[in-house]
Amino acid sequence: MQTPQSDPITKDPMRWRMLALAAMAYGCFGLAVASIPPLVDPIIEDLEMTSAQMGLVLGVWQLVFIGTASPLGSLVDRWGARRAIALGLGLILLSLLLRGLATNFTTLLLAVALFGAGGPIISIGMPKVVAQWFSGNERGPATGTYVVGRDIGSVFALATAASFVIALTGSWRGISIVYGLITLVVIVLWLMFGKDAPPAPAAHRAGANLSDGMFHSPADKGIMSLLKIRNVQVVLVLGFVVFFMNHALGAWLPTVLQETGMSLAASGRWVAAGIAVGMISNFAVPSLAQMGLRSIWLVVMLMGGTLSTIGLVYFTGSALIAMVLLGTAIRLPAMQVLTLVLMETPGVGAKRVGLAAGVFFAIAEIGGFTGPLMMGVVRDATGGLDGGLWVIVAITAATTALPLLIREPRA
Repeated sequence: MQTPQSDPITKDPMRWRMLALAAMAYGCFGLAVASIPPLVDPIIEDLEMTSAQMGLVLGVWQLVFIGTASPLGSLVDRWGARRAIALGLGLILLSLLLRGLATNFTTLLLAVALFGAGGPIISIGMPKVVAQWFSGNERGPATGTYVVGRDIGSVFALATAASFVIALTGSWRGISIVYGLITLVVIVLWLMFGKDAPPAPAAHRAGANLSDGMFHSPADKGIMSLLKIRNVQVVLVLGFVVFFMNHALGAWLPTVLQETGMSLAASGRWVAAGIAVGMISNFAVPSLAQMGLRSIWLVVMLMGGTLSTIGLVYFTGSALIAMVLLGTAIRLPAMQVLTLVLMETPGVGAKRVGLAAGVFFAIAEIGGFTGPLMMGVVRDATGGLDGGLWVIVAITAATTALPLLIREPRA
């Protein structure tokens, strides 16, 4: 029996080109997600919106994500990564273009909601690419690499939306032109050079089925069989918590800084700097969090996210900036570690990772939707964002020890 390390597919030089293309595709995801947060107040003023409405706009794509993630996960498994990710990129491009045409709260909401149909394909397609082209502990560095691509897209949007794009186009609506053109280029590259992994030899497939821990009897297929797996249950709960924290802070952190007196452009740059620092942890942590160590890493990240969020409430000046940089670097890699747990969990494996990731994102994005919305509602009710930060602290602190329930092989 061949081991995963001897798989000829995962030794194919083509996998590095696929990983680079996947990183660029996820970069477009990051552009779309981060294009609005640095421009919250100008958009609110231009479209005459409330903070609660903006919270709904920032979270609506996650709400759509909840309903689309599971069926789109199955679609990724059926279509393969190449066709599915091309569709996802096309929907992201359309969402970006429609944002620039928005005339009120409703039209902006619908434009961002469309991203909830394209975004899941990209998020689910990334683990699919890694599971097909890489094996074993190679999947950690590969996962870190494509996530760095997403972070580069987010950093670029945060750093340029309030300065370069507005200066170039004269309006916040220029994000649809500038970021839409970048997405179009990536679509062309993906269609020209992307491909699905070739089928593994029959002998290897037999070994891979055992090494990935997959079940093949009819009773073991489908979502219900996944939900019976203990690791999947724990990962789903943690996914909700991690997305609640990361999306709430990702959407409103520039505004948190602006409420301390920081300018629009400066707040965007500092949040971008935090994600830039987070690129290092996003690449390093999945590599360091090898099998047997992932639950401990998740505990550390939840604890660090809790403490750094408390710092956002109490600190000012350079100490506040330190909390932005440190907190972002600590909390960002949690999603990647959770998806690695899914990939290596018996009963999931490469063949069903699309479905498993779809279920994961469907549940996690409930947190991704309620986090930004909660922050907007709290801001309208209290006049500030501190109350919302304390909600984040309470939820993450309550689940800090939960990763210890994950069953994983020893390192």
